[in-house]
Amino acid sequence: MSTRIFVARLAGTSVFDPVGDRVGRVRDVLVVYRKDDPPTVVGLIVEIPGKRRVFLSIGRVTSISSGQIITNGLINVRRFEQRGGEVRVIAELLGRKVVFIDGTGEATIEDVAIGESDTGEWAVSQRCVRRPKTGSSPFGKGPTTFATWNEVREKQARGEAQSAEQ
Repeated sequence: MSTRIFVARLAGTSVFDPVGDRVGRVRDVLVVYRKDDPPTVVGLIVEIPGKRRVFLSIGRVTSISSGQIITNGLINVRRFEQRGGEVRVIAELLGRKVVFIDGTGEATIEDVAIGESDTGEWAVSQRCVRRPKTGSSPFGKGPTTFATWNEVREKQARGEAQSAEQ
C-alpha cells in the first residue's frame, strides 16, 4: 500500500464533485471486518447540506488528498443507515483497547490508517495506538506507536460500547 491516510484527519474534510462544487464533509469512514485480513474500507459517511448523513461508496471516490476528496459526482442522497457487519472507524474504533499479541501489554487506538492497494481496494493498514503512561508523573500521556493489523487484537468484543474519552 503506497498511500496512507489517517481517518481522524479525514473528519471534516470537504468532498467535491468533478466540477469543483462542494458536496459535503466527511464525518466517518465505514469498514467491514474480514476473517483474517485487515478490514476493508467500503465507503465514507458524508454530511450534505441539511445535516443529512449519506453513504459515499469508496468506489465513487476518485482522489483523496490534503484537505479534499473528489468524487465522480454520483452520490445517493438517501439517509445513511448502518448495516450489520459495518463498523464506523471514528465512532466505534477510536478509543478501543487492544492487546499486543507479543505479550508486551495493551494500548488504546488513537487513529487508524487506511491505504489503497495496487488493485484499487482500500483497507486498514495500521493503527496508531497509545500505550499507558509510565513513571510517576501525573502529567502527560504514554508513548504512541504504529501497529499493523496482525500485531494487536481488540481487547473488547465488537459491538461493545466505546469510551467517550477520545
